[in-house]
Amino acid sequence: MKKYICISLGAMVGASLRFAISMAAASLMIPFFIGTFAVNMVGAFAAGTLFAMLHGQKGHVRDFLITGLLGSFTTFSLLTYEQYVLLSNGEYFTFILYGALNMFGGLCFVLMGWKAGGSRI
Repeated sequence: MKKYICISLGAMVGASLRFAISMAAASLMIPFFIGTFAVNMVGAFAAGTLFAMLHGQKGHVRDFLITGLLGSFTTFSLLTYEQYVLLSNGEYFTFILYGALNMFGGLCFVLMGWKAGGSRI
C-alpha cells in the first residue's frame, strides 16, 4: 500500500509542475508546444539523472520520483530512456521501429480520437 501512496503523491507533484509550466508559458504568450517541449526535455534529463543515481535500487524514493513524479510530469522521459537502452544495447532496428511507432502511431491515434470525438480535420 505504501508503494501506491508514494506513486500517487509523486504523481500529484509531477502533474502540478507540468500544469504550472503550461500556465507560465501561456502567460508569457509562448506557443503551447514550446512549454510541452521544455517539459519533455527537462523530463528526459531528469529521467537519465534519476535512473543513473537510483540504478538497481528499489523502494519508495524511486517509486515517488520516477514512477510518480516523472510519470505524471511527462511520459516522454520514460520513452527516451527506453530508446537510450535500446541504442546502448545495439538494438538499432528496434530503436528505429519503436521511435517511429511511438511518434507516428501516437499521431494516428490522436487523429482517430479527434474524429471519434466528432471533430473534422
